[in-house]
Amino acid sequence: MRRLLTQSSQQSMTFDGRKGETFLVLMASDVASARVTNAMPGVVYVFVVKQGPAGGYNLTWGQGISNGIAVDSRANAVTVQSFITDTGGRLKANLPGTWSTTQ
Repeated sequence: MRRLLTQSSQQSMTFDGRKGETFLVLMASDVASARVTNAMPGVVYVFVVKQGPAGGYNLTWGQGISNGIAVDSRANAVTVQSFITDTGGRLKANLPGTWSTTQ
């Protein structure tokens, strides 16, 4: 079973790879840097980024995370991106991200 952790957006966000594998980010502000600590090699981490009714917020993938897609900033949009961790603890997008708008 995958563990889901929910966090509201902040200027700088850190996600602990030992505490969860799926992260729901509720966007209420821009995120200048998102990173994962304690990432374990071979583990797939999934980010679900959900805009609120106003939308307009951006998330920048931080150091150690590569090839992540831009977050859909439309109102109520949901962006999903998965990454696999290499042996050096770096996260690399392993599938194209997806977007959708919820009502």
